[in-house]
Amino acid sequence: MSDFTAKYRPQTNSELDLTFAREQISKIFSSGKVPHALLFSGPRGIGKTSAARIVAKTVNCLEPTKEGEPCNKCDQCVSITNGSNLDILEIDAASNRGIDDIRDLKEKIKLAPTRAKYKVYIIDEVHMLTTEAFNALLKTLEEPPEHAIFILCTTAPEKLPETITSRCLQINFKRASEKEIIEKLEKISKEEKIEIEKEALAKIAKAVNGSFRDATKILEQLSFAKEKITVDFVAEILGQITGLGPEKLLVLLVDKDTVDGIKEIDRIVESGGNLRVYTEQLLELLRLGMLAKLGVTDITEIQQITLSIEDYKRLIEIFAKAGLELKDAVIPQLPLEMAVVEWCVEGQEKRDVGSKKREEEDENQKKKEPESRISPLASHLSTVSSSSSISLESIQNKWPEVLKGVKPKNHSVEALLRATRPLEVKNNFLILEVFYKFHKDKLESEKCRQILEDTINEVYGEPIQIRCVLGERKPANTESLKETETLKDAETQNDDIIKSAEEIFSVSVE
Repeated sequence: MSDFTAKYRPQTNSELDLTFAREQISKIFSSGKVPHALLFSGPRGIGKTSAARIVAKTVNCLEPTKEGEPCNKCDQCVSITNGSNLDILEIDAASNRGIDDIRDLKEKIKLAPTRAKYKVYIIDEVHMLTTEAFNALLKTLEEPPEHAIFILCTTAPEKLPETITSRCLQINFKRASEKEIIEKLEKISKEEKIEIEKEALAKIAKAVNGSFRDATKILEQLSFAKEKITVDFVAEILGQITGLGPEKLLVLLVDKDTVDGIKEIDRIVESGGNLRVYTEQLLELLRLGMLAKLGVTDITEIQQITLSIEDYKRLIEIFAKAGLELKDAVIPQLPLEMAVVEWCVEGQEKRDVGSKKREEEDENQKKKEPESRISPLASHLSTVSSSSSISLESIQNKWPEVLKGVKPKNHSVEALLRATRPLEVKNNFLILEVFYKFHKDKLESEKCRQILEDTINEVYGEPIQIRCVLGERKPANTESLKETETLKDAETQNDDIIKSAEEIFSVSVE
């Protein structure tokens, strides 16, 4: 039995399996113009290279059909199909990515075609070229010989320099729909006389993530069975037999069960499960769960999973990364095991931090002193040591300078400061004793506090923070009170200070 992938490779534009690409290429060549640089981008196994070869035949066919399709009978078509045409060069950029390879191409491209009308250069995975190679290729694309056509193929167009993409006519090969894949599988099944259930074809199409090549390979593997191919048989081949689905792992991930999560992955491996398919199924479950949480879908069993939107996003990120690493993993299941550990341990660390924080809060609560008029600050001061280089005596000596520095910035703040008293300096905190809650609230507001702390820094040359505590209702510093009353046009009543401050702050601060 021949290889299905090679046997059923499209040979004309009308045979291309991807509808969108077929229509776009048809439009280009029906115009009668031949572009000298084409860029085919899209996922793997979608038909980019096949389309490139069809283009090579289209421009070089000796006896094209009325529709402009290659005849697939002339010498040019036959030699391109079997890969012996000297004027059609396929280059794998993954292994020929250096500047020397592109320089060699530049030298050879100057030569006229041996027998064909056009020399066609098909560069696969072009995004793998080095920066220097891209620069060399750019010069060729800017001034290509009349007899040369470049077809660049890539699965990662975003990695190409804009200078390259801007000089190419780009066709985006979108991921194949399940309908398109089923149609291709039905065609092959009919030709090969394979008896297969319709539901089985749909299951294959759903599993291959839009890849014609993968779908064809799976069908070929299934074709060795002599009996009718059923959905259950397809599920077994895909590594999806009962008990090998990701539902159990998802429950363990929700519970943050590291040990059983790793054991579940090992069980899948021992049972012969396909880890790539398994990971894709898990990601699909997570996707559906996230959509259900957002109200986009209505799937009852998914909605019952107790994960937040952020949890879904994080899990998808972790396992999508693991899925990419499966291909090159030395130990097949290691990327998935690491994903389980990352998710579960990450959650455990958060819980440990939260638990420790609660324990510390409980311990601090036990140490708190009984409520008093300065209790909000007392518990804080009991946990710090005096480390400031500024003494209380220094603060008191230069306090008039602080008031003088504050006044130009905000006279309302300066007025209130005259009714306060520096009480203590601890751990770079200056404790001010104030005599009315209104004063305390205003001085501790962001705007007032910033003005005061900036001024203190200017006066003392050292940053220090401000905290206020309520003291006796009558200020101890009668001189400060007299000055404050003079500034506010008040007489001797303390309540007048509050009234004046309220009038000032209603305009100046708030």
